[in-house]
Amino acid sequence: MMAGLKKILPPLIILVVAVLVVTGLAMSRPQPEQQPLSEPPVPKIPAMIAEPGPHQLIVSAQGTVQPKREIALATQVSGQVVSVADLFVDGGFFKQGDTLLQLDLRDYKIEVVRAKSRVAEAEQVLATEQGRVFQAKREWRDLGNKAGNALFLREPQLKAAEAAVEAAKADLDQARLNLERTTIKAPFDGRIRTIEVNLGQYLSAGMKVAQIFAVDSAEIKLPLTASQSELLALPLMPNQEVTLPVTLSTKAGDHKWQGYMSRTDASIDPRSRVMYGIAEVDKPLESNPPLMVGSFVNAEILGRTFDDVVAIPRMALYEKDNVLVIGDEHRLKIQPVSVLQHRGEAAFIRGVRPGAIILLERPGYVVTGMKIDPVIIDPENPRVQLP
Repeated sequence: MMAGLKKILPPLIILVVAVLVVTGLAMSRPQPEQQPLSEPPVPKIPAMIAEPGPHQLIVSAQGTVQPKREIALATQVSGQVVSVADLFVDGGFFKQGDTLLQLDLRDYKIEVVRAKSRVAEAEQVLATEQGRVFQAKREWRDLGNKAGNALFLREPQLKAAEAAVEAAKADLDQARLNLERTTIKAPFDGRIRTIEVNLGQYLSAGMKVAQIFAVDSAEIKLPLTASQSELLALPLMPNQEVTLPVTLSTKAGDHKWQGYMSRTDASIDPRSRVMYGIAEVDKPLESNPPLMVGSFVNAEILGRTFDDVVAIPRMALYEKDNVLVIGDEHRLKIQPVSVLQHRGEAAFIRGVRPGAIILLERPGYVVTGMKIDPVIIDPENPRVQLP
């Protein structure tokens, strides 16, 4: 037994000594100092102070300039073109009543002479019949029958002779009218888009001779979405007299023209689901520079005036229809707003109280209630320029 104890005792002593050494080292290790908890730094974000007020919106659109009146000029009688005016060329200008083409009128002069002859013959027959009626009245005796009396007094014959005179005069008027129509004149002040006939050509009645348009007014069809239409006081009801000022400009914006919108198309386009507003420009060719037909222009339409509107940079919007505002104790809040319009780099919103602090940029992360140190920026500062 003593021999077994001698074998176990040395390892046991070593184990006890090791435990004592480890415990001593652990107790002698210095304790770490307690560090106070610190909050992360408050981010500094550019902001503006909301000042809601009335604002008249402007709606942008684009369209192509077209003449208000354009027709296909056609001949009403047949004949050969014997002369053309110098202005009868593509792009030629003309005044109302100017002669554009002259057809051969000899056949129509002959027809006028013949019609005059028929009038004279009908008048001679009428005069003869009137004499017979006078003679019949002198010899008249009551036959006791109304129809017989009328026949004896030659009343039917007299009516037929009078009708023949009227018919002959109508033929004469038609012949004179056809003679007049051999001269093709301009129906209004305008310009020739294209000519279809020329000197020496034989024309049949109803044949197109030129495509012409008036120069007194031009119009532009401007497509408007449903949201854009809501921003305009469009003339939709009968007898609703509304004229909206419209500023037209080229793509580069170096030339501008003033017009107005007084009507819309009768229906919404079923393919694009847009409504077309019709803008008009009076005497477009007399402006400097002239507003040419076919020009593609940008249009700015003066819209309705809304109250309590705030203009902010477009980048200040959060998730399309929210803004980030600063609440009590500089805590971040997400404020829903009504976005009236995006225009360039600006957005026009409603639903923000006066004096509200709106962040112009987003912090690195957005958490409702986080602290923000707003840096108020003057709207005139170019870095956050507002319209």
